[in-house]
Amino acid sequence: SGDALEDDFYLEETVDESIEATVESNDESLRGTKRKADEEPTKKKKKQKKQKAKNDPYRTLDHVFKADRSTQFSYVQDRQRSALPKLSAVELEEQELPEEQFVDNMQFKQPEHTLDTLPNYIKFGMLHHKKLDKKPQDPASPEVLVITHAAMRAADLSRAMKPLGKVAKLFAKHMKISEQAEFLQKDPVHLGVGTPNRIKALVEQDHLKLDNLELVVVDTERNAKRFTAFENDAVRADLYNFLGTYLAPRMREKKARLGLF
Repeated sequence: SGDALEDDFYLEETVDESIEATVESNDESLRGTKRKADEEPTKKKKKQKKQKAKNDPYRTLDHVFKADRSTQFSYVQDRQRSALPKLSAVELEEQELPEEQFVDNMQFKQPEHTLDTLPNYIKFGMLHHKKLDKKPQDPASPEVLVITHAAMRAADLSRAMKPLGKVAKLFAKHMKISEQAEFLQKDPVHLGVGTPNRIKALVEQDHLKLDNLELVVVDTERNAKRFTAFENDAVRADLYNFLGTYLAPRMREKKARLGLF
């Protein structure tokens, strides 16, 4: 009977190993299924993204600033729908930027997109550029705002704009909103340059006034991923919210223009 008990013991162990192997096999199968399930949405998203890029009517538009006014208007509208997908058609229409108030870059005699030509482009785009020759009087009320995708680029643009006068630096790098607010109150300027998020925040907190604003220049330099500020996920929502909320009404009243540089 002792042998019988011993046989029973080994029989049970064999059954346990078989069950264990089956469980392990099932677990591996489940893991494989999960991996496959996780990979499928990623593949699907990549495929959709690739198809979307292929269908993009502006995929070959490398130099937005060189396009005619009608093309620029259509491009800005198209990117607005992508940047603000939750807005209804009616809401998008309310934030539309009037085509006739886009600066006509085809008339600009220095069509190159360089820092050296920026001062002349600003003068060209302004409604009353001779204001720049006079000392600014109103605190925190620039006539010109230049908007770009990154603080480092804003610093470069600021240096390029110096021939036109003092420039307010309206970006986050090493500068607090409180410091910028204090500067704007103490030192009236004609010109400001910055990033969408900081400019929008300064306006919303009433540190930056737009009563004198007559030109907004959006820098269309492409970043490392070949995106302009109108396409860059990091800034485009803030850019369009600012343009649609604050600039569009002034453009409709023909008090301001939009330039793509």
